[in-house]
Amino acid sequence: MRLYVIFSLCIFRLTLPSIAEKNQTTEELLGKLDSLRFNYTKASNFLNENERARKDAAKKDDELPRNVRQQNQQKRISESGWLELFQNKKKTYDEYLSCLVHTFVSLPSANPRYEEIKKELNQQHPDNCKNSLTESWTTQHRLLAQKFYLHLVNPGIDKKKAAFFAKLTKPGGGIKFEDFLHFIGIGVEPQNWDIQNIYTLAALRVGETSTARSENKKLIRKATKYSRLDEPENQFNLRIRKELRAYKLHRALIEVIDGKEKEATKYLSEAMDIAPAHSPSNELKKIIDETKFMLGQSQQ
Repeated sequence: MRLYVIFSLCIFRLTLPSIAEKNQTTEELLGKLDSLRFNYTKASNFLNENERARKDAAKKDDELPRNVRQQNQQKRISESGWLELFQNKKKTYDEYLSCLVHTFVSLPSANPRYEEIKKELNQQHPDNCKNSLTESWTTQHRLLAQKFYLHLVNPGIDKKKAAFFAKLTKPGGGIKFEDFLHFIGIGVEPQNWDIQNIYTLAALRVGETSTARSENKKLIRKATKYSRLDEPENQFNLRIRKELRAYKLHRALIEVIDGKEKEATKYLSEAMDIAPAHSPSNELKKIIDETKFMLGQSQQ
């Protein structure tokens, strides 16, 4: 166990861009976040002003035929530079959100601005910034979870911060209902399971092994149904196969952390046999390295 703790700390320092590695003081890190927040706010305001101006202009078309109104609307969108403003807002938000998550992970909890940063991150959850039951809500939740995942693959992440990530990625009613339908044998259109998968890793980092295993079992059950391993590879089943591989790699890590080396070896082997021609992501490689290290230690 002591060797694993040392390994965890080493991996954490090597894989997570720390303040020291980038020669950033806490003030510099917070300063970068403030700058990126300002850039995003400015881009958002520019886009909002553009959209208000177009809506005001569109009021003059109320009496025109529908096809003319649509043509005028498309012309205003093109001439106003809306697309460039929209893309800039999206880009600056992605940069800001990445920095916000990194700052939360890197900032000592004793720092005077820690609670402020935590509250700001909580505000990015779609419950607090998007309309419910919309595509934008789901997209925002997925984006937030993916930012968390970059840090959750590092075994040295602080448990309290991982617990916060688990809170923000906990599966909602829609996912639970889908899991229930699969459990009773009713097939439904496969959804994006990123959030549920990232939640399992967050729960594992907190030490909630049974919760992580339970959610992982549901993911493997769903992905196995649609992966069609006995059929030729195509675009659809390849995507699901890669997801199934990721879930089994997570399962291997869950089992080895729980001290079940035989099960961990089984899931690791099964995962590596899926889509062997396609290399796992860098994040999954970290999961593989961590699992193999623990298996090596357990056999000594």
